[in-house]
Amino acid sequence: MAQLIKLQDYISRYQIDVFRYPGQFIRLKKENYHGILEQWMQQNEQQIADQEEERPRDSLFSKLFKRTKEVDKEFESNREQSLPQSEVELKQVFLDKIFQFQLKWASSTLQEVSFLDRSYQYNDKLQELLKRLPDTYLVLFEPIFKLKNALLEAEIIIITPIEILCITWLEDRGNEQISYIPLDQRTWLKKTKSRKETTVNPNISLKRMEGAINSILRHDELSFPIKKMVLTNQHLITDHHSPYKTEYIDANNFEDWVNQHRQMSFPLKFQQLKVAETLLKHTQITSIKRPEWEDDEDDQSVFQSQTFEDNQ
Repeated sequence: MAQLIKLQDYISRYQIDVFRYPGQFIRLKKENYHGILEQWMQQNEQQIADQEEERPRDSLFSKLFKRTKEVDKEFESNREQSLPQSEVELKQVFLDKIFQFQLKWASSTLQEVSFLDRSYQYNDKLQELLKRLPDTYLVLFEPIFKLKNALLEAEIIIITPIEILCITWLEDRGNEQISYIPLDQRTWLKKTKSRKETTVNPNISLKRMEGAINSILRHDELSFPIKKMVLTNQHLITDHHSPYKTEYIDANNFEDWVNQHRQMSFPLKFQQLKVAETLLKHTQITSIKRPEWEDDEDDQSVFQSQTFEDNQ
């Protein structure tokens, strides 16, 4: 599961110590899943042994998942109260809970907190990237960069162990599949069975993001490969002759792209973390001091596994 190190202009725990939290997250995630899997298997065996006795089967989750004060209230009310029927279902429940946990780390520290827009809890793009990409991928989602006296609202930036991915995600809320057809340097055509319309060439925003990242890295005397990507998991891009160092990923090859990255086994690298530190240093932060009466249980966490805690 990729790590959300920056969300919009929120205060992020990773900005406090980016060399600590990514490795800690990977370790805690593995420890917790192994613990939850073992308990699930034990309780599943007990459930089979007690088939003649009907009783609520929510004790696993009541023990493992502790309610958070803010992020988890709405999620808690909709949570399944029965055991997952398979390990695949268990993994999905586990990833759902980690996603909520990541939102917490990406919008608060022990001393400060940002006001989280609840729409991020249901953001399909964010969940798709975080849940399906590897643990060593560090995601900045809609970050706001400070460049001299200007602010730049970026889209999606993923720092992998070997390169930076600048991503613009083509999206349309309608149900019809769209074919995107590049026309010229400034416009693309959006075509469905029922309509045609022009839209801004996504490569424009990609070049802007690439320029901002290059400027920041040069300022700190760093160098790291950058790849630009136009991405959509639902629609089509009919012309795949993409510009230099730019890749088009659409519904036809999105799964291949995900699987390719999932198969990468690179660990976290020092240069990757140094680049992440530098980019985070140049992002906008909007936060307030955490109220004295608000008890942040921190990394006892939403999972409430005995091994999932942050020894701060």
